[in-house]
This record gives sequence, structure tokens and C-alpha cells, in this order.
Amino acid sequence: MTGKYLVTGASGFAGRHLLESRAAGTKAIALVRDPDAWAKEPWAAGLADVTPVKGSLSSLDGWADELPPLAGIFHFAALVRHSRIGADEVYETNVEGTLNMVRLAARHDCRVVMLSTSGTVGCFDSPDEKADENAEFCEATVEGWPYYHSKVIAERRARQLADELGVELVFIRPPVLLGPGDHRFRSTSNIIRMLRGRLPFLIMGGMHFIDIRDAMQALWRAMQRTEVRPVYHLAGTSSTIEEFFGMVGEVSGVRAPHRILPYWLAKRIAAADEWLGMKLRGAPLHFFPGPVVVEMARHYWGLESLYAKDELGYESREPLETLHDTVAWLRATHPALRK
Repeated sequence: MTGKYLVTGASGFAGRHLLESRAAGTKAIALVRDPDAWAKEPWAAGLADVTPVKGSLSSLDGWADELPPLAGIFHFAALVRHSRIGADEVYETNVEGTLNMVRLAARHDCRVVMLSTSGTVGCFDSPDEKADENAEFCEATVEGWPYYHSKVIAERRARQLADELGVELVFIRPPVLLGPGDHRFRSTSNIIRMLRGRLPFLIMGGMHFIDIRDAMQALWRAMQRTEVRPVYHLAGTSSTIEEFFGMVGEVSGVRAPHRILPYWLAKRIAAADEWLGMKLRGAPLHFFPGPVVVEMARHYWGLESLYAKDELGYESREPLETLHDTVAWLRATHPALRK
């Protein structure tokens, strides 16, 4: 393939790892809000052959006309907000932004690899269920959770538009991404809370995670492989929430919380926190996880793949290695954890 690769969401955790994992000489364009701020990031400053471009997912006007020929588009940008408050912005960004990337790919006759989520198909009441690439959307389960529901709609509408425009579109569905380098401390926020002794209880439910380094290698292969399927799942380590934090405790030496808060009680407290906050200041108090977070936490995120190993060379490394590297990086980097 000739040309450069456009990366949306280039300033985030996944965008960082994708750019850092490029083969030597692979040129990329980072779509960012502020090129000057992006260039000042310590990790971004050392990237060779990456050109930051100021632009927005909401419109292709202006910035898209200035692009050189593209070899492909990695669409990572999304608004991750687990709340029903302000949901319109989540849908606008995640759905319309994806459609615009399909339109841009049609102009350049290139492939789009979109980083979606296992939550579009793999959300269950039981730990025994799993979704493979042929699974139907679990829309009835996630329709009250704007982020996941927006991803369902984005996948459905983007596929329809891609078929109309003749664009090759690949959805990659991972579970939670962990590993070193989460410079915004978002994917690792609950691990940070535990390490700081600020995770007093858990809710009975499931957790599924993979190493972001393994995921990015698979994404590059999905972009550069001659023939691809429309969807690939990247499955990893599936456990209960209690087992997950037990593993974090094993690699960190920090005692994991053992208090399990009943779902009915957690849901009532979350609703009260949100209601009182909206009354007092027009926003949730955030003394407690929001209602959507609590509702999600009690579910299980079973995922499996029929194709990722054979076609993308994807294998999930040992979970304790991922968690060890994550904790070590956080302790070296997070202001409240550095010694």
C-alpha cells in the first residue's frame, strides 16, 4: 500500500500504542484537536514519520481536503461517557464521526479499520455465554447505555454506508484494553483507585480484558492483510470482577477489596447520587459510580473469535504479565503513585 495512514483518536491510549507499534518507515497522520499540544506530549514528541493534523470528526470540511493520498484509515476516536446525561453528544460523535470516516475512505479508495467494542455483541447476564463474530447485536441489553448503544448504531449504519460506497470496512471488537502507557489514566482508573486504597467495594459481575500491545499488532495486520473479514473479535482473559482485582492484588501486593455490594443497593445509591447532584448543581455528585456504570458492572462480557488467531496472528498473552506491566507503569508515572 502507498500513502499514509490516518489515525483518529491518535492522542488516546490506543492511538499511542498503534503509532508506537508501526513498522519502521510506516508514515501516519494523527488527527488531533490541537497539533501543538499533541506534539508536546513526551511520548508523541519522539514519533518519527507522524504528521499531526487539526480536524474534527463532525465535519470533513477544510482539513480533509488537505490530506495526501491515504493508504488506510484507523478509526479509534470515540466519546466514552457512561451516562444517560448528555447522551446526544455521545451518539453524534460516535455515529456521525464513523460515517464521515467511511465517506473519507470512499474518496481515497482505502480500507477503514474501526476499533469498536465487544459490548456491541458480548454482554450477558451469565458468565457462561460468549459471542463470536457471527453473533447478533445485544441491542436490547445495551440500549439504555449510550456509549455501547451508539457503537451498535455506528456499526450498523457504517456497514450500510460502506456497502453503498464500496468501502472495505473492518470492525475490531476488543474487551477492556489494559497495559502500560495509559497516559490519560482512563482504562486503568479502577486499578488506580485500588492501588490508592480508594476502591472500598465491588459489584458482582464480570470482567474481560486483553493487552493493548497484542491488540495493536492485530489491528495492523487487519489493515495490511490482502483479504479480511468484516469483523474480528480479540478475546482475552475473562473473569469475575472479584477475580480480576484479586489478580491486580497478586501483582501489586495491595490487598484487593472483598466487600461485595448487592446490586440493588448499589443501584439505589447511584440513582440517589445522580438525582441529588442534578438538583443541587445540575450534575451528578460523583461520590458513587453512576447508574449506567452500576448496571454495566453486574453483566458478563463473554467473547470468542473464529478467525483472529489464524488470520491476524492474534494471541492474548498471560493476564498477570499485562497486569504486572500496567501496575509498574502506573507506579512510575501516576502523580499519586510515584514514590
